[in-house]
Amino acid sequence: MTERRKNYIEWLKEQDSRTRLAIIISVVFILLFFAAGFTLPSNNPIFKRLFFKELGRAKGLGSLEAEAGSLTGSAAVIDDVNTSGGKYVRYGDSGGGGVTSFQPTAPYYATFFYIWYKNPNTDTSWSYWSDQGNPPSTWFSHYLPDPNPSAFDPTQELYSANNYENFKWQVGKMAEARQEVAIASWWGQGTKEDTAFNNIITDFMGRSDNPYPNLRWSMYYEDEGFGDPSVATLVSDLTHIKNAFTNNPYYFKIDGKPVIFVYGNTTDEPGTILQRWSDANAQLGNAFYYVLKVFGGYATSSPQPSSWHQYAPASRSGQHGSYSYYVSPGFWLDGQAERLARNAADFENAVKSMVNSNATWKLTQTWNEWGEGTSVEPGQQVVIVNGIDAIDPNGTPFGNLYVDILNRNLPPLEQGLGR
Repeated sequence: MTERRKNYIEWLKEQDSRTRLAIIISVVFILLFFAAGFTLPSNNPIFKRLFFKELGRAKGLGSLEAEAGSLTGSAAVIDDVNTSGGKYVRYGDSGGGGVTSFQPTAPYYATFFYIWYKNPNTDTSWSYWSDQGNPPSTWFSHYLPDPNPSAFDPTQELYSANNYENFKWQVGKMAEARQEVAIASWWGQGTKEDTAFNNIITDFMGRSDNPYPNLRWSMYYEDEGFGDPSVATLVSDLTHIKNAFTNNPYYFKIDGKPVIFVYGNTTDEPGTILQRWSDANAQLGNAFYYVLKVFGGYATSSPQPSSWHQYAPASRSGQHGSYSYYVSPGFWLDGQAERLARNAADFENAVKSMVNSNATWKLTQTWNEWGEGTSVEPGQQVVIVNGIDAIDPNGTPFGNLYVDILNRNLPPLEQGLGR
C-alpha cells in the first residue's frame, strides 16, 4: 500500500468519525428540543450553530449554514399525527410561509364571521342549522352556503366550523373578497364558539396549506348584547381571551393591543357599559383595544372606548362619523318577512361609498350569518317543496356574486395572502 493511499484512508476515517459525531450532536439536540415542549427562538446563535451547522456537516449540505441569520421569528414543536413520530419543527410562526408579524393598517376591511355551525360528519350532531328546521328535510335559513357549486347537497354543504377543508374554502373566498380581518362571534368560555375559535387560530391558520396566512382574527363579544356582564365577568372573559388567544400571531392587534368588538343592547345604552368596559380593561393594564357598538349620544359619552362600530345589517349601509361604515347584502330572518331585499346594484353602490369614505372600520355585515340572510359567502336561495328544501327557481342571483363585487371594488390586500 502506497503512502499516499494510506494517508487517504486515514483521512476518510477521520471524516467518517466527524460525520458520526455531528449526527449524534444533532440527534441529541433534537430530542432535547422535543422534550422541552416549548418554543425556542430561531435566531439564537446556539440553536443555529448546533442544529444547522452541525446537521449540515453531517449531511454534507453547506447550504444549511445559518450563522448569517437567515431565520427570523421562532421555531416550535408542533403535534401532528400525520408526521413521523407525531411531531414536526415549524420555523417561523405562520406555517404557511406568511409574514407572521403583519398587521393591517387603517382603514380596516373586516367582516363578521360566525363559528357556531356543526354537522354530524365532523361533530356527531347538528348545531344552528337545525334551530328552526327538521334535518335533513329543511334547514334554518332562506339561503344556504354553496361550497360545491356542482351539486345541491345540504347534508354535505351545511358545514361545520371545525372542519378544516371547509375553513380553507372560506378563507380562500375571504381573500378573494379582500377581507383583512374576520370578527368571530364569541359567546363565552367553554362554548362551542370558544372551541371553534381555538381550532382556527391555534391550528387551522398555521397549517402549511392554509391559503390565506395573512388573514387576522378578532372577536365579537356577544354577551353584552343580552345583559350587562359585571366587571368581574368581563375581567374573567378578557383574561381567558388574552391567555388563550391574543399572543397568537394571527390575532388582530392595533398598536400591539389585541382588538375585540363588543355587541350592545337597547337596555344599556349608554347605561353602565362604558364604565364597566373601561374598568375591566384597566384591571388588565389597558391591554385591549375594544370597539363598542354605537348608541344615541355615543360620541360625547364618557369614558370613551378605543373606537366605535355599528352592527345593523337590516339596513343596506350606514356611517358613523369617521369611526365606521358598514354594508349589507340583505336581511331575511327565518320566520319573518324579508326586511332588506338583495339587490346587487344597490350593494355595489354601497360598497363603493364605503371604500371612498373616511371611516376607520369598513365592515361587511356579514360573511356567513345564514340564519339572518346576511351572508356574502357564496350560497343559494332555497324554498321548501313538498316538505324538502330545494333551490328556489325564482330566487335572486347569488353564488359568488357578492364576493365578486367586493373583489372588484375593495383595494388589494395590503401584503397579499402571506404565502
